Amino acid sequence: MLYSEQTLRYYENLKNIGELDDGLPNVGTGIVGSPLCGDVMKLQLFFGEDDRILDAKYKVFGCVSAIASMELATTLLKGKTIPEALNITNERVAEELRLSDIKKHCSVLAKEAIEAAINNYFNKTKDETKMITITPRATEKLMGLMRAQNAIGILITVESGGCSGIRYSLSYEMEHSDGQKEFSCGSIKFFYDPNDEAVIDGLDIDLVEHDFGQGFSVTNKRHTSCQHCSCGCKTI
Repeated sequence: MLYSEQTLRYYENLKNIGELDDGLPNVGTGIVGSPLCGDVMKLQLFFGEDDRILDAKYKVFGCVSAIASMELATTLLKGKTIPEALNITNERVAEELRLSDIKKHCSVLAKEAIEAAINNYFNKTKDETKMITITPRATEKLMGLMRAQNAIGILITVESGGCSGIRYSLSYEMEHSDGQKEFSCGSIKFFYDPNDEAVIDGLDIDLVEHDFGQGFSVTNKRHTSCQHCSCGCKTI
């Protein structure tokens, strides 16, 4: 099988193969793939105090494309915040390596390994009691709005956008849906997609005044590059 020049360049210049100590609380480990399909990837990420990725190591049981995909992914990951890391797509990996259609699954595994390693790190370090904080004035306002709408809680959704690559939105939740996770903050129940948990951890919700009245500021200092911008402000 012929491999692209870009794939061979990464394969022949391996710099990030290795292992980190999984016992450390600031190391996240993700293992994806299966020997039955021919490719298994192990990715480990070392996080600094600001949740920025300081180092990335990997091991691969697989083909040239699988190894090159992880070499590229780990190169891209170094220095990234969690939102920036999650915004690395398998399409980007496949395009930069010029992977053929039958080898694009290697880029998909690389993306899954990134998500698995970040979620592992998050599960090691998260503090359920501090996942979401909300000010008293925001609590009072949300409770009043929920009563008026007969809502059971507030749904938090995560979208691409804003200066950090992440934008948060609040909406009414009328009934609990299968697959959702729930977090109670005082008298308010928040619902969210479990896949978004790593970037929801650390949310601060406040009620703010602006030119058009009041709105809710939803920010996450743990996962934003500019801590004082207005990204994420939504009114419900």
